[in-house]
Amino acid sequence: MKTKKSNRISADNSNACLLFLKNRGGRAKLSELTFSRDIIQSLITKNIAKVTNTGIGYYLELEKKS
Repeated sequence: MKTKKSNRISADNSNACLLFLKNRGGRAKLSELTFSRDIIQSLITKNIAKVTNTGIGYYLELEKKS
């Protein structure tokens, strides 16, 4: 069972990752990210971000909202 503190840290890290992506034009190379796999996976699971293969590397990109 997670504590409130760990949930808050996880949410803070998710927000930091989102802010990082927004400041980089909505995408960043996976190899450049310092966020944990759990944070990245949570953004993907919530359909906030996706991983794309550009042929020259893998990128984490924000999902486009319609």
